[in-house]
Amino acid sequence: MNHKLLGKLGALAAGALAMYYLDPQMGAQRRALLADLVTSGLRGETAGGPALDARLARRSYHRAVRVDPQADAELRARIQSRLGRLVSHPRALDVRVDQGVVRLSGDVLARERDGLLLQLREMTGVLKLVNAMTAHETPDGITRRQMREEADAVSRVP
Repeated sequence: MNHKLLGKLGALAAGALAMYYLDPQMGAQRRALLADLVTSGLRGETAGGPALDARLARRSYHRAVRVDPQADAELRARIQSRLGRLVSHPRALDVRVDQGVVRLSGDVLARERDGLLLQLREMTGVLKLVNAMTAHETPDGITRRQMREEADAVSRVP
């Protein structure tokens, strides 16, 4: 009876450990830290300390940035689908995403700008947010510009 309970607890602990080290967002960093701790222990160094901090700092500066265009496209689509709930003129904004860096440009009401930036900054996948928007006190400037751009787009259609 005790062997079954011990086996179940061992399996539960192994699963929790696997989840911790195989986590898609933080797993790589945790595995690297564990590898540094193990190798420093084999060389007789003390775990942590300045040597470990310097190695981790070097690794983060020289880490290759992985480009995932599909992740950027998915993030852009999620942001655009959310704009309608966050601002009154979502079509007046342009969203561009490059390697997790989100750039917002276009026109927005001044009273909606800060809430929009706060909501987008909290979204998963947003590494940095660049505000290139023009804030307007009233919707008059936004609607006139939006109507002018829509008219231009219609006139360009062959």
